[in-house]
Amino acid sequence: MADGIYTSDGQPQGFRLSGFIYALDGTPIGRVVAEKAYRLDGSYVGAVVNNMIVDKPNVSRRKVPAADAPEKETPPPALVPRRPVSESFPDCFAMLLDEEAAPGAGE
Repeated sequence: MADGIYTSDGQPQGFRLSGFIYALDGTPIGRVVAEKAYRLDGSYVGAVVNNMIVDKPNVSRRKVPAADAPEKETPPPALVPRRPVSESFPDCFAMLLDEEAAPGAGE
């Protein structure tokens, strides 16, 4: 079963299934290793906290080995908005989509 990935405002922006992160259309865009989100090229993006991907301080930001993209998945039938979460960390989900924005990009 897929878990939604949300903004701090409670809006769905992707989903997590079998260790991978997908855009809402089912395109694989990253993966989760030890509750940290990485792009498929192995670049660190953020910590997975309360079904959000956030820039949490004091987290190891080391790269992991690259992973082959899995097949596109069928999105969950209904990811509905949820109530806002009061996390004070900035949202990092967009960094899964933007190679230039990732911490340590180009290293």
